[in-house]
Amino acid sequence: MTHKDLTIKLYRPKMGVGTKTMVALSIFFWLPFSLLGIILFSLFQAQFEEESTAHIKLALRGAKVVYEERAALLRQSIPQLAQRADFRQAVHDRDQQQLQRSLLDFSREAGFVTTLMIIDGDQRVVARRGDKFGDLVNLGEVFSRAVLQGELASATELVSRDFLVRESSELANMVSDVAVVQFVATPVRYNDRVVGAVVAGILLTANPWLSDNVFDRLGVDFTLFAGKPSDGATLHLTSSRPTKLWVLGQVIPKALQEVIPHGKPYYGPLDVAGVSAIVAFEPVRDSRNRIIGAIGVSSADKGVDSLVVTILGKGLGVAAIFALILSLLVTYLIRNDITRPLNLLVQALKRFGEGDLDFSVRIETGDQFEALGEGFNGMAKDVFQREERLKKHNAVAKLLMSTLDLNELLQQTLGVVVEITESQMGVIYLWNDTKKLLVPHTHYGTRDNLASMVLGEGYPGQVAKDQRILIVPAISGQPTEKIELGVTQCLPREVAYIPLVYKEQTIGVLLLGSVEPYKKDVVELFSDLADQISIALDNAIMHGKIQEISVTDGLTGLYNRRFINERLDQLWSHAVRHNEPLTVILSDIDDFKSVNDTYGHDRGDDAICQVANYFCKGSRNEDLVARYGGEEFVIVLPNTDSKQAMVLAERIAQMAREHNYDWADRDITLSIGVASFPLVSAQSHLDLVRLADQAMYKAKMSGKDQVVLSDGA
Repeated sequence: MTHKDLTIKLYRPKMGVGTKTMVALSIFFWLPFSLLGIILFSLFQAQFEEESTAHIKLALRGAKVVYEERAALLRQSIPQLAQRADFRQAVHDRDQQQLQRSLLDFSREAGFVTTLMIIDGDQRVVARRGDKFGDLVNLGEVFSRAVLQGELASATELVSRDFLVRESSELANMVSDVAVVQFVATPVRYNDRVVGAVVAGILLTANPWLSDNVFDRLGVDFTLFAGKPSDGATLHLTSSRPTKLWVLGQVIPKALQEVIPHGKPYYGPLDVAGVSAIVAFEPVRDSRNRIIGAIGVSSADKGVDSLVVTILGKGLGVAAIFALILSLLVTYLIRNDITRPLNLLVQALKRFGEGDLDFSVRIETGDQFEALGEGFNGMAKDVFQREERLKKHNAVAKLLMSTLDLNELLQQTLGVVVEITESQMGVIYLWNDTKKLLVPHTHYGTRDNLASMVLGEGYPGQVAKDQRILIVPAISGQPTEKIELGVTQCLPREVAYIPLVYKEQTIGVLLLGSVEPYKKDVVELFSDLADQISIALDNAIMHGKIQEISVTDGLTGLYNRRFINERLDQLWSHAVRHNEPLTVILSDIDDFKSVNDTYGHDRGDDAICQVANYFCKGSRNEDLVARYGGEEFVIVLPNTDSKQAMVLAERIAQMAREHNYDWADRDITLSIGVASFPLVSAQSHLDLVRLADQAMYKAKMSGKDQVVLSDGA
């Protein structure tokens, strides 16, 4: 793109635009009157907005009380149902007819309940008011807390339309995709054992009862947005009273979308589809503490701007008319002095808005316009550089593959555990059976360089050995990890060491630290957390081992042929699409059959392992090394031309040539073939391997112990 400059040069007194405007207009009243009007306007406006914001925040508090009213009634009535002897017996016996009658009786008393079911310990539906049961329900933690922990639980959750269909088709027809439901679940006990739970739900989506009640009681619009706020939540609930602000299905405003996903509230003025309003919004979280939307109240702006302007205008209007006549003449004289550089800046901004970033503006006026031009150039340069960095970032991101692995599981697990236990410090150690060490894998709120420990060493090692939870109060002077607070450190009041054990085998240790003593219910939770984490970690570790076995060669530990062919296919597509070089090095151990025949297969395996070691040492981190079959090895070199590949291949051949085997009376050498795209006209990744194989065969036929580059013939 050709670099083009926009140039203007004006010959005038070196006086700032503000100074010239002040000299001209202050003589004719504008400066003092304008300043007075701005000050008064700002004072009136600020006071009004402050009072309006305080009022709307109070209204939100009241609206939240109304929001919880029906759920509070359920928290009182459902336990009464669950405690009835006949009902508990029916749940224990799975008497569906009796349970269905009980649910219908209950729904007649609580007509606002939209979903009502009974689940068993496996969270399967035992009975509904309708004829559908037996399905598995898994919505956050609210059900599991009821059936597994025996607690009365309530939460607001996002549910799918399929979930509502199982309750009733009429209910499902009220929503399009997902819906917001307030759930209350209470355990049902039989002989002091939890045998199930009663779950009641109140559909909020498209149900105007809540918003209408808030409007009637508090005189404000109540709204509920649901969905992931970062992806654009939509309006699920608003008042049916006449309003110009909100429409069902409306996307959450951008100002809310910038703060709600971060767990922050929004209070103050907001533009709603062109209408000015005062609003108060706070995030809504589900039982897993995930943000699933926002609730808020709003009130249309009372037109403070026009009110202030009217009041001030009556007082200042007459004087302004006389000043206007005189100021018009002066304003006209300085108009051309201002508009020419302004027009140039507008033209530059227009080009900038159209995506043309590679140009600069030159304004030589000696005042603020020149500074604006320089500022614009700096801004355009910064944006251009950020655009370039973003392109590079996207290019790198395309090469990365997101996968569920052990490290990701550890990070997510520690984050959740720290949050639910209200800890400020956490570490997960894993037992390395090969090294016989407890190795710290992920941490939060503590230093980075944590040491590994042997079994029985320190509190983590002792807990791993005894397989018992240990909670230790931190004592000044006693060695323990400190909580990092960014600008300082502090000692935890208590540190919990929790063994992670699965099938009597120690997987690791979970360390948690808190600035306050752990509450009793949190301590009781440690054991359950350890069991769940242990199972998940064991599955992840086993999955990793299975994946490793499926793609590696059992003798050398290198990738196997199946894996390298799959990756080579992907790298070939990338190389062709981006016109990047891709090279394959294929090698074979010379006279390997005679090695096996002369020295035995064990010595042959030793030679194969040694050659595998040459390839690992000679290759780079980004290269892929594999045992291709028998005594053949392959290296795939992404974004590497033939010259670089030949240097690497010669280095590997030299290492093989110089190695002395104490059990052999001759050298064991390599014949290596190299094929590099686009130097050769390969049509596929298999074609590229075939050319490398032909080059290797040529090396064999030319005397062995050498490297041959394919010419594509």
